[in-house]
Amino acid sequence: MTQPKDGQSSRPPGPAELAAMSDLIMPMAIRVAATLRLADHLAAGTLTAKALADKAAADPHALARLMNYLVARGLFEAASDEGRGEGARGQASVARGEGAQTRFALGEAARWLLDDAPGSARRWLDLDGFGGHMDRAFFGLLGTVRAGGPVAVGNKTSLSPEAAASYDELMGVRADQEGPALANALDWGRFGQVVDIGGGTGAQLIALLNVYPDLKATLVELPASVTAAEERFRDANLKCDVIGGNLFELELPRADAFILRYLLHSFEDEQAIDALRRCEQALVPGGSVFVLEASDTVPAVFHSMDLLMLVLGHGRERTLAEYDAAAAAAGLTRTAIHVPAAGPRAVEYQRLC
Repeated sequence: MTQPKDGQSSRPPGPAELAAMSDLIMPMAIRVAATLRLADHLAAGTLTAKALADKAAADPHALARLMNYLVARGLFEAASDEGRGEGARGQASVARGEGAQTRFALGEAARWLLDDAPGSARRWLDLDGFGGHMDRAFFGLLGTVRAGGPVAVGNKTSLSPEAAASYDELMGVRADQEGPALANALDWGRFGQVVDIGGGTGAQLIALLNVYPDLKATLVELPASVTAAEERFRDANLKCDVIGGNLFELELPRADAFILRYLLHSFEDEQAIDALRRCEQALVPGGSVFVLEASDTVPAVFHSMDLLMLVLGHGRERTLAEYDAAAAAAGLTRTAIHVPAAGPRAVEYQRLC
């Protein structure tokens, strides 16, 4: 028997495991529950399917059938008329099909779908947001694999204003969670001017400024994100210059630190090298470029992200060696790897001597 590697099972999946891995019912049912905010509607107490449907703007009988499934799978709970979860007896009642008058309760598992739950799972699963845009892209995976790329590119510049705002929100949530770890992973006080390219609404820079208030900070982002970023810096009472525009069309400000966080994987090789070269050209002597991307040391996560980049059609994940090669082509060499307590590693590059 082979030994477990990288968190994988010691034996290959059998028919039952393969069926479970390929089941689309549960993933889509959970996403519909997240999109309709069913957990939030049930947070204050039990509701009939009819009352829940009224709050969710859904058909009560179809919603009851969805909830019956999610109860049977242990996500939500059936409830008595008094609002107490009935466990197996409640599930048996559901199985008899009481329709729109069946009462449902939140349950412990469904608490992860509350909008304010740690990790923001509901927002990632919301089919009306950018998470839904990513999920739907996989329905075109067959054509993408046959053709070598998707018919429609799904990068930020191609999104509707609503989807782009959702993208910024989701990336901001992640940066809020991981940003403080990066701020404490190395001495940012040795830099005078820090530029975050593609930093969304500024969550990463806010984390740095909270620890190093004397830093001069600049955010470079697409115009659609500028207003939200400026509002966020004002709300945080922090000073940061915000430059709206396309990285490949701008003259970057001179700085001694550039942050490229989850950005280069959005580009194919030629663009990634161009982005790094533009940073190298704007570096002051002794400055650094920090590349924060998924680590190739965890294959399951790395290749999942790479497949996502394929179906979205505008980039790829790269190994450390591949980033080193792209950096070298841009006139940079790796000088350090910083590993924060949370979030991606920060690979530091400096100008070639």
